[in-house]
Amino acid sequence: MARYVTVTAAVTIDAARLRTYLRSPVAPATARPRSDWTGLCTPWPDAAVRRRYLAELPAALAECDRWIEGDHAALLTALGEDDALTLRHHEPTGSLTVDFDTRVDFELPGMIWALTALRGLADTMAADDTGLVELTTDWTAGTALLHLTPGHATFLDPARHSTTLAQARNTAFDTRCTTSEADDNAPATETIARLLTTP
Repeated sequence: MARYVTVTAAVTIDAARLRTYLRSPVAPATARPRSDWTGLCTPWPDAAVRRRYLAELPAALAECDRWIEGDHAALLTALGEDDALTLRHHEPTGSLTVDFDTRVDFELPGMIWALTALRGLADTMAADDTGLVELTTDWTAGTALLHLTPGHATFLDPARHSTTLAQARNTAFDTRCTTSEADDNAPATETIARLLTTP
């Protein structure tokens, strides 16, 4: 039976840094410490699921690395061709929204792979850039929350990071309002191509 994840992201990043992100290679999942990924294993209400994901994490990271190649533009373009991808960027404000659904054949490696599509944004952020990525699945309740800031991508626990999460959600709401008002309904693949060809 096919399983799917849904990823939604609202980020503030200017066009020049967004182009740098698109052109940069996707980092292997194992390039980050294993502790950076444990937050993906813990937000699920089912304790058995949490234990299983924590036990599977080392192998899942290695499996995900086998699927990663190319740059972020190629990864997102492939998502736009094969899955439901929406990508909107409002250049005057640097507001970016990215949303997609994708099939995963292996639960934990699939979730890790889905987040590698956006985790690299943190490496090109600067100043007050920020973002919130939310991942949900169709096989278990819960949501993984990834907070992006310059140089950091941190999973948020709503109980321990309530203030940070509230601020991130407020910013994400404003970002979505901006991109919604500026939306030209261009396909995501066209938006990516336009960003890459702009000096």
